[in-house]
Formats: sequence, structure tokens, C-alpha cells
Amino acid sequence: MEENEDIEKIEKKNTNIIVLTDFGEYGDVAVHYASVLASIFHSSLTIVHNVSPRGHQATPVEPVFSAQFKQTEQFLDENNIKHFLLSDTFSHKDLYAYAEETNTIMFVIAVAPKKGMSLFTRRQAVKFIRPSRVPVIVVGNKMPDADVFKQVMLPLNIDRQSKEKALWAGYFSRYYGAMVHILFTTYRDEFLRKRVIENVEFTKKLYENLEVTYELHKIEPTVDNMDKYSLSFAPQVGASLTVIMMTKYFSLIDFLFGPKEFALIGNKEGFPVLCINEREDLYVLCT
Repeated sequence: MEENEDIEKIEKKNTNIIVLTDFGEYGDVAVHYASVLASIFHSSLTIVHNVSPRGHQATPVEPVFSAQFKQTEQFLDENNIKHFLLSDTFSHKDLYAYAEETNTIMFVIAVAPKKGMSLFTRRQAVKFIRPSRVPVIVVGNKMPDADVFKQVMLPLNIDRQSKEKALWAGYFSRYYGAMVHILFTTYRDEFLRKRVIENVEFTKKLYENLEVTYELHKIEPTVDNMDKYSLSFAPQVGASLTVIMMTKYFSLIDFLFGPKEFALIGNKEGFPVLCINEREDLYVLCT
């Protein structure tokens, strides 16, 4: 695949990807996913392993590199990807600031079902993701296949915040030749049906202008949570990533039981989820 002007712009801007790890099983998976993403987006990779959420100075942990980590490091070397291992202690606030300083385009984290298995549980992950200006890819403990990110899902619903989702899903097509699968459902209610159609038509027009390769999938009967449905749909098209918007304002139910993204982040299949916040200063690549 020839490098286009957008890729050249990315390279000139020296973009970066940050991955957080504890060098355990989940952390090694996160680092491997991050290395693939660094290759796709022609970015450097920063590996952070001393993380203290509230900023308490922690005793630096001497990393123990597994065979899997060394294999990933070999991949980075063979593909001439600049990578850095930082031993300094970072709070979450420090990480957001460091991301700004290094033109970071995304974070990569691994989420485990139980505390102590990874740096993040689902609840901890949501707390980390929500303040972030850059998207966060959440993975599990399953290593990626060789063709990872070649099939990407974009579930659309009635929300009008679809442009950011569409742009980020489209980047995988523009910079990696991926197929974007647009998932949408139908409603009996005329107002809801119109809202979904407007989002689909907007995305189609955007993708045609940007020369993004896509397929439409009309899901019937009606599906209430298209984001969650995308996980079960993934095997039909061999998809390895779904793109979602985070909940901007929490209701009482969200505070008590967790927001809707709880059904996706840290899913039992270890399926990657790209999480995007609804905010005016969201980081976007060159279009």
C-alpha cells in the first residue's frame, strides 16, 4: 500500500502511542497490540509501567520481561519502530499531559475481570478513559491474529455524535486498507428511523469523500444496543475492532451499576474496543 499525503503528514508530526503495562499476561497483550498500532500509524511507542492513579510516588518496579514481551520488542526493532520504556512514576493526570507533549494519538490498555490481574478493571478503565482527549483502545488477554484491524466495525445509532466515530474507524481504512463495516438497525418509530438514516447517509458521504472502503449491514429486527451487538456480529465479517462513544453524562443508574460501555470494555472474549469521548477538543488525525 502506497503512502499517501495523510501518512506523510503523520510521519512529519512524529506521532506517538502510549501503552500501559504491568508486564503480566494482560500487559504483554496490550504492548503487542500497541506495537501493531504503532506500525499502522507510523508512530513511536512509549511503554509506561509505573502507574499511580492518584499521583502517589510509588517505588519503581524493576520490570521482568517475558518471552512474549521480548518477541514484541523484536517486532519493533525489525520494523524500525522507535520505542521507549519509561520507568518514572506517572499519575493519570501526568499521562494526559505527557500525551499532549508527545503528540500521542491513542492510549492502549488491557482490562481484566478481577482486580490484581491487570492495571485496570472495567471501573478503573472508565475512570481513566473519560478525561482523555485521545482515544483509548481497550484489549483483553488474547493475542491479536496476523490480520488484526483489517476488518473494523462502526456501529451507528440515533446519537448525532457519529462524526468522531466514523473518522476514527475510517483511519484504519485510509492508513491500513481495512474494511469498515457500518452496522445500523431500523425502528418502527419514524423519528428514530430518520435519525439513524441521517447518520448512515452522513457516514457514507464522509467515507466516499475520504475514499474509505466500507460495507453497510442493516440489522433486523431492531437492536437496542448496537455497540454491544457488534461483539456478536464480529465473527460474521472477521472483525477485530469495534468503535464506541463513551457516556458523557452519568445518570444515577450509571453511577450505581456502570455505564453502557461496561458491556463492552473488558468483555470475556478479549475483543478490542476503541473508546472515544464526546468532547470538542477530541484529538483527530489529518483529514
